[in-house]
Amino acid sequence: MTSHPTRHRLKFADIALCQRFYDPISAEYFVKQSDGMAAMITGGTVPDEFEADDIIGIDK
Repeated sequence: MTSHPTRHRLKFADIALCQRFYDPISAEYFVKQSDGMAAMITGGTVPDEFEADDIIGIDK
């Protein structure tokens, strides 16, 4: 039996800088770099833009 983490939904603005999160649109994990940018974990350091009210997921 495999256990999966529980994913909580938050807005992008509600997470801290350097926090890892899941983007359901791209189905990838990112790390928040600034109020409007995050870098994909698997894709290197290329930043991607996020809006403050974008819904993201945090694994708990």
